[in-house]
Amino acid sequence: MFDVLAAIGVLIVLGGVIISTKLCAKKLTPEGTRKIVHITMGCVALSFPFVFTYKLSVISVGLIAIAVLLVLRFNGNFRGGLGSVLLGVQRKSFGEIYFVISIVIVFVFHKSTVEYLIPISVLTFADSVAALIGTSYGRYNMAHQQEDTKSREGSVMFFIVAFMCALIPLQLMTEIGKAEVLMISFLIGLLAAMIETVSRNGNDNLLLPLLIFSLIHYNTNPSLEQLLANFGIILFFFVALLFTYKMTNITKLSISYGVLVGYVIMLLGGMLWAIPPLTLLVAFGTLPMMNREEKQMTQTYKVIESNTIIGVICLCISVIFQHYRDVLYIAFSLSFACLLAINTYSRFIHFVKAGKVTAISSGLAKATFFIALPTLYITKMSGLTFALYLMCLVAAIPPAIYLNKKYDYQNVGDKTFNANKFLTGTVVGVFVAILILTGGCYDIP
Repeated sequence: MFDVLAAIGVLIVLGGVIISTKLCAKKLTPEGTRKIVHITMGCVALSFPFVFTYKLSVISVGLIAIAVLLVLRFNGNFRGGLGSVLLGVQRKSFGEIYFVISIVIVFVFHKSTVEYLIPISVLTFADSVAALIGTSYGRYNMAHQQEDTKSREGSVMFFIVAFMCALIPLQLMTEIGKAEVLMISFLIGLLAAMIETVSRNGNDNLLLPLLIFSLIHYNTNPSLEQLLANFGIILFFFVALLFTYKMTNITKLSISYGVLVGYVIMLLGGMLWAIPPLTLLVAFGTLPMMNREEKQMTQTYKVIESNTIIGVICLCISVIFQHYRDVLYIAFSLSFACLLAINTYSRFIHFVKAGKVTAISSGLAKATFFIALPTLYITKMSGLTFALYLMCLVAAIPPAIYLNKKYDYQNVGDKTFNANKFLTGTVVGVFVAILILTGGCYDIP
């Protein structure tokens, strides 16, 4: 049960394009060689539903391709030779690895040809065209100096190409109405453009196809009203972030990242899952309101990432392991409660200039009142589970006190973000492990 000829053909094309591009490398820029390989392999991948019968075949080809790419990356002899085709750019990127992984995942889980073709075509064409336009004609940089450069022109082109990559297959290969096709294509283009603006290190090669696939997969035969509601959700998160933008000094890419995270949460979880992050967003800079010194601090999109990544991981796991979705919702809520408590403590220590006891009590009080108690009402969790929830919330404070002494929270950098993510992830992981090991599963209405 293996498509031998198709697998051999794909591997031959992969090797051939790398060798051919290397021979022509002197006439091309490093970015140009990468994009040639990217587009060629993307076009080959678009044929997979028509030439491969078995999923195991694509998985095997993907594993072989990843092994080859890892050798080109880490073997010194190959890295300076054939590997330079993919690794000649100055920036750090694992895009070629993510590219293969995303193709394999989408192929394995797709239920219809359209579900596969749209994400892979956006991955293949939109990224390359946007990079060409952005580097050649980009004039307006939307990013802050602490963020990776993202041109407005490149993002607009990304939206246009992604829109067309969705419009053509939907129009030609489905029975969906014209108005619905236009709306789905618009939402895909918007989602793709938001992903592109906040991606780095080549992770758009993973995020783009997986999130677009999720959008299509979880919106089978949607009504126009449902699609308009999805667009309304995007606008809702945009307005909420715009309100935060007026209160704080978040960047434009932070708004894009926040809208993207909000939409993913609504797409995979629903309104209940949006309550904790929205609460954190609103409650973070209030009680008390931010002072002038805080507002002068630049809040890059890494702030949004560090405050949402653990929760989003919980949500994604819950999609795969539906049996534990109730437990993971409580853990999802706990991640935002911990971050609200930690952020409030840091604010009171560094900006309000309050004492340690006041800072601790304020952080725990805000997290309990704004997130823990609403979660208790929503989930109807038992008293023992809620007690464990509060214990984990309290347990996050001592490490936060240590981190605030170790790192400069008035000049937040990657070390601070990573420390907060590690702390929150550890607390949430322990909480989930205890609930699962003790059989604590509680239904969410």
